[in-house]
Amino acid sequence: MRGRTGLRNDGRREFLRRTAGACLIVPLFRNGKLGQPVAAPGPWFRDIAVQCGLSAFRDLSGSLAKDYLVETIGSGVALFDYNHDGLLDVFLVNGSTFEILTDPSLPRTSSRLFRNNGDGTFTDVTKPSGLLNEGWGMGVAVADFDNDGHPDVFITNFGANALFRNNGDGTFSNVTREAGLEGGNWSTACAWGDYDGDARLDLYVARYVDYDRAKIPRPESSDFCRYQGLAVACGPRGLPPLPDLLYHNEGNGKFREVSREAGLYKVDPAYGLGVVWSDLDNDGALDIFVANDSTPNFLYHNNKNGTFTEIGFEAGCALSADGRAQACMGIAVGDYDNDGWIDLFVTNFSEDYDTLYHNQKGSFDDVSMDAGLGAPTYKSLGWGTSFLDFDQDGWKDLFVANGHIYPQANAAGNSYNQSNLLFRNLRNGRFDLIPSEQSGFVVKRSSRGSAFGDLDNSGRLSIVVNNIDEVPFVYAPVPGPRGGWVRFKLTGTKSNRDAIGARVRVTANGLTQLGEVHAGESYVSTCDPRLHFGLGAASRIDSVEICWPSGAVERHGPLGINQEFAFVEGKR
Repeated sequence: MRGRTGLRNDGRREFLRRTAGACLIVPLFRNGKLGQPVAAPGPWFRDIAVQCGLSAFRDLSGSLAKDYLVETIGSGVALFDYNHDGLLDVFLVNGSTFEILTDPSLPRTSSRLFRNNGDGTFTDVTKPSGLLNEGWGMGVAVADFDNDGHPDVFITNFGANALFRNNGDGTFSNVTREAGLEGGNWSTACAWGDYDGDARLDLYVARYVDYDRAKIPRPESSDFCRYQGLAVACGPRGLPPLPDLLYHNEGNGKFREVSREAGLYKVDPAYGLGVVWSDLDNDGALDIFVANDSTPNFLYHNNKNGTFTEIGFEAGCALSADGRAQACMGIAVGDYDNDGWIDLFVTNFSEDYDTLYHNQKGSFDDVSMDAGLGAPTYKSLGWGTSFLDFDQDGWKDLFVANGHIYPQANAAGNSYNQSNLLFRNLRNGRFDLIPSEQSGFVVKRSSRGSAFGDLDNSGRLSIVVNNIDEVPFVYAPVPGPRGGWVRFKLTGTKSNRDAIGARVRVTANGLTQLGEVHAGESYVSTCDPRLHFGLGAASRIDSVEICWPSGAVERHGPLGINQEFAFVEGKR
């Protein structure tokens, strides 16, 4: 994040000229092909946080004045089925305050686990579950690290991190110290992935600033503590960055930090805020993309020998199109144009645009302005983000959660509370911003982490957003015209049990879509691990191809629509 405008006046005029133009909406379906523009129906979503019980949670992140950087960046959310009842539960990461951390007499804050009751409501089960993270929470990544069939929870903190092992009976045990995953100082995003093909999930932990409150300058003390001429929290520029951590899963509940031997130490530390594992060059091995704040992004290419090579500059995703290091936060990962290659979307600071990197067979082009995403995201400050097909026409749309870090933004021509954004995929490489009254995102808050999933198993996707110092948003889909759908739940046998890194190709009505299983994405969050595909007007699925992390390839079909299929590796 940065407090100074990233574009000069001449560049800004050219930028606005290129991104201006008519906003068009395409019909939901026309045999999978582009149709004539029509008005969009709406609203698509409504906020049901109060009705469903999740408004019982309120994030706490330092003082409202936000004099220190650690108070500004907020926390994530995870959607997963912790008790195997077939329903997605909600875990909301909570922050803390300096006073709570330093005064043992004050009550601790905790992140909160809410059980899905199956009737549209949720119950807080944090205490009976034992999932008590009482540190200053930042990010969360959920996956079955020990392959016992139960999803485990890793949480990053300002301070020591925490790993909670799922006991399989509705409770969790803190096994951080035994696992060797305490880390330290200030960790942010985290994600699971098996980089060496041993069927055990490894862990990448992004870290931010080497932060000692006693040594951090106060607002007004340097050029790195100003935004639009106003005194604000200092950093990250001017503060020392921390190297990220890569943990290899040794088995038996143990991890070993291997960033040096894996080649990550060959690059200078940066201010890491987002991370995702993805096979970005289609070579069958998971690479690592890291979104860095005010420093170039990292793309670690998997060399398939236990090491990585950082190729962000060569691949074209380290900087913006005009050669600037942007202040990057969240990452959406998905094949938005259905060409068989995973693309990246990165959220950035205000007075700069969010960046769409189109994957050109392993290298990337910044196509943000040509895609119509430049001007609509220029004023806002983006965090959580995901590609999701909300209208289920077979083309991935885009969600962006926004909110400023400086309360002073209100006096600087911007806003602290900002609108979240929903973009429809126009199927021609462009996106169109849906107005707030049509998206349903009418209330403005300062949003941070977000995750999507099917909370009621209706075949329609909801979005949960963690809001700093506020109650969350629970955007539930409003009944309306949508296409058919299909969902896949994968279980590995030779691969890791959660099939993290597996790829599914679905062909229906002449259109082939690609999905990839992740455990950690968006901004410091974890989405529904099941792969959801919109099918438009298709009446059946012609074929399904599953590429397992082990390298095994299976093909199925034809299959029916509007249902979930569970596939176990090696079993028909």
